[in-house]
Amino acid sequence: MSTARPKVDRVKSALSRVMLGVAQADITPPIGISANPWGKSTSALSTGIHRPLFAVAACIGAERDRFIVTLDLGWIGCYECDVVNFRGRVARELNIDIDDLLVNLSQTHKGPPFCIHEALREGKELVPDWVELVITSVIRICGEARSAKSEADITWQYGKCDLGTVRELAVDGIEYVGYNPELIPDDVLVVGRATNVEGTSIATFVNYGCHPTSVGWESTLVSPDFVGRARQVVEDATKAPMIFLLGACGNVAPRLQYSGDVSIADRNGEILGYAVMATLANMMPPASDLAFEQTIISGSLLARWLPEKVVPNSRVDTQKIIAVLKHKALRTREELENAWAPITASREFLDFRIFKQFEMRKDYVKEGGVVHHPIWMWEIGDALIIAHCGEAFLEMARDLRLRNPGRMILWLDMTNGPGYMYVPTASAYDRNTYQSQQSLMAKGSFEELLEILDQKIKTLPN
Repeated sequence: MSTARPKVDRVKSALSRVMLGVAQADITPPIGISANPWGKSTSALSTGIHRPLFAVAACIGAERDRFIVTLDLGWIGCYECDVVNFRGRVARELNIDIDDLLVNLSQTHKGPPFCIHEALREGKELVPDWVELVITSVIRICGEARSAKSEADITWQYGKCDLGTVRELAVDGIEYVGYNPELIPDDVLVVGRATNVEGTSIATFVNYGCHPTSVGWESTLVSPDFVGRARQVVEDATKAPMIFLLGACGNVAPRLQYSGDVSIADRNGEILGYAVMATLANMMPPASDLAFEQTIISGSLLARWLPEKVVPNSRVDTQKIIAVLKHKALRTREELENAWAPITASREFLDFRIFKQFEMRKDYVKEGGVVHHPIWMWEIGDALIIAHCGEAFLEMARDLRLRNPGRMILWLDMTNGPGYMYVPTASAYDRNTYQSQQSLMAKGSFEELLEILDQKIKTLPN
């Protein structure tokens, strides 16, 4: 043994020590409900359940309680059903400000509509009661999570997962939404292991960007898509709820998708679930860094590193940012109908797409040719959660992490709608992709938003 030490003798873990409570509820709808929103589907009627749908709530306590809720839902189509009847009601029941609630949707494409105005097809009569069940379940589990709060340590780590691929494919000069083997996806996975003072797991946070589109229109089963099997893998091993937070997914989807075979979703879920388990296995014990201990003379010269206890970061701070961005020319109903009718499979689906386009403009499109795009930025110890109401291209999360290598960044899409607006890169507009057609944002908004967020991150305390 000697006193020699390397230049870098400590590898810091990303840690949080907070008051945390977690609760979950089964929100699986009844068989026979409308649950096949694909435009290609010949019937919306569900005939069975592939795997249950879940709601999970995490309460983070500091000077006031804040809540993160994840739902195995696709989207919420209008301002009334989301802001007024759902999140506004939950916030009132919990006696919190609506901005102290982040609701992140998994975006499964095989669940019922959560907007009663979208319930237009077979099985629609079951939707209102089910929506009420979900809302009351969210209120209940948020209360349970609040009551269960106790001191918890969260260890955050970047891992890798190759489930997601880039879904930008040109065929004969026309852009399609499908796997392109020539493009490189972002394989970053973020995992947070939450443990109590005894070191027992109480939750696993999983942040990953990939569209849950494994199951297509040919299946008549309600399904959480790949999230369901991933949840089973992780929860069976950890004995604690998995909190899935959908990441930057605007141009990301599995290689195998749009299938009538739900086993494809399970296979995709195993890719994610076992990637989470590998990341967990690579973590230090709770509240620990990896520290250089000593050099040792043996059959060769050895250097030993060991976990070393540290005091985790307990900072909790949240803020809301409004990014003012330019919007495209707003099309009339007639213009939307002329543009979308040739690529939309049914009249019902076309009518709702147009309705949804106008709903997304409420409290979003402002005078002066701009939109106000909301961003929630939550510092939870060493973790920085950035959530927004859209679907950003993968380059957003990737580039923010590359520009801020010392930060543990969780990027959340599909959070606090209803403006689930695509945020495509400028090149997507040049290629006239589906995402650029759907977005209200003008070309260049992605790049401007990236700069706004990067500069804001750089003002935060380390």
